[in-house]
Amino acid sequence: MTEIFLTWHAIQRYRERVADVPAAAIWLALDIPAIRIAIEFGARFVRLPGGQRVVLDKNHVITILPRDFCTRRLDLRRDPLFDDAEAPASSSEAVGD
Repeated sequence: MTEIFLTWHAIQRYRERVADVPAAAIWLALDIPAIRIAIEFGARFVRLPGGQRVVLDKNHVITILPRDFCTRRLDLRRDPLFDDAEAPASSSEAVGD
C-alpha cells in the first residue's frame, strides 16, 4: 500500500481553497483511492470534486491548486528544484548547433 505524505503547505492550501477543517479531516479527505492510484501511475495532478487540483510529487501532496488554475502554466524548468539534466534538449541542441 502506498503511503501518502502531506506537506504543511498542502494543509494550509486545502484550508484556504477547499474547507477550513482540522488537519486530521484533510488527511482523511486526501487519503483516497484516486490519489493512491495517481501516485502509483506517477501522475502529477488529481482533480478534487470541487474542481481544485492536488499536486503530487511521488507520494507527497505538495499543494492544492484553486479550481480556476490552469496546470499548463506550471513549468518544471521554472522550479529551482528541477534538475536541468532531465530537461529536454532544445531544438537547436538537437540539431547540433
